[in-house]
Amino acid sequence: MAYKRYPVLEVNTSYIRDNARIMTEYCKKQGVTVAGVIKFSDGDLRIARAYREGGCAQIASSRVVHLKRIKGKMHEITTMLNRAPMLSEVPDTVKYCDISLNSEKETLLALNHYAGLWGKKHGVILMLDVGDLREGVIDVNQLCYLALFTEYELHNLNLMGIGSSFACFGSILPTRENLSNLVAAARQIESKINRKLEIISGGSSVSLTVMQKGDLPEGINHLRIGGAIANPRNIRLNRGVIIDGMNEDSFVLKAELIEVNIKPSRPFGERSINWAGNKVEFEDKGLRRRAIAAIGSQDIGDGMKLFPRDEGIRVIGCSSDHTILDIEDSCKSWKVGDKVSFYLGYAPLLYSFSTRHVNIKYMK
Repeated sequence: MAYKRYPVLEVNTSYIRDNARIMTEYCKKQGVTVAGVIKFSDGDLRIARAYREGGCAQIASSRVVHLKRIKGKMHEITTMLNRAPMLSEVPDTVKYCDISLNSEKETLLALNHYAGLWGKKHGVILMLDVGDLREGVIDVNQLCYLALFTEYELHNLNLMGIGSSFACFGSILPTRENLSNLVAAARQIESKINRKLEIISGGSSVSLTVMQKGDLPEGINHLRIGGAIANPRNIRLNRGVIIDGMNEDSFVLKAELIEVNIKPSRPFGERSINWAGNKVEFEDKGLRRRAIAAIGSQDIGDGMKLFPRDEGIRVIGCSSDHTILDIEDSCKSWKVGDKVSFYLGYAPLLYSFSTRHVNIKYMK
């Protein structure tokens, strides 16, 4: 298929819908429901719909503007703000998000105020920090205090459950032990409020590593999964998670070649730092056939997280507007104007959706 403007990201929503169905069924067998996280797609409506049709219980994003767009088009979808609300966005959080993650009393008070003004009941998941040191209350007693305060004092809020995050800031992996700490905290809260919590949210896609080993503690009944549904290649390569039937070809990025030449593999002249402020070392492999694709960090962030579909191509560097490719081992005779295709890691996928410079095309 020919396009008028490159680079282009091809999106196969049928694959994403099938992946969502496979993932939600896989999790359901272990008593876990799934919030489909669409933040990587800049709140893309078609991807949100594919997640919902695939069986996700909620559609989640860290940006209120994404969920506002989704609520405007798909009223029936339950939306989850996958980040604690800024105080300045609390009114919109109550309007467009059915559930939000929280750890601050002041924010809970504000949510309760606006929910009362509009006659709504806003769902709350309180976050416990079990080691990654991103969001969440670090002390279980403080968490219990917030839970009791929400349950008995904030009548416009519905305390739905508690949750944790992993492998985001501190790179701490979920384990049976730290997830069990989350379950224990939930049971402590339940004993104080005399009812069961609806949700014990055991993290994001990375928690599939624990589930895959059969180590997920009883009681964890919810995960917030995004990339592992839409782009399962990433979690297979980074975490070793493989779920039978998942399609890894949901996204294909195509860029146009603007130069093809034979050049030394090692830069020559006085060395310095590069455009990003980094000092880069190069192995001398002699003269190599190279190509430059008209795409760069402004479009895809880290070009080294691109995976060329042609086995003979290797990404060797990236500047803000150029991606340098070694094509010496490719069987194809590349020329200027040819289009080179890539699969993407999570970060390039996020950048591609967030920039106006990448053209998005839906295949199905």
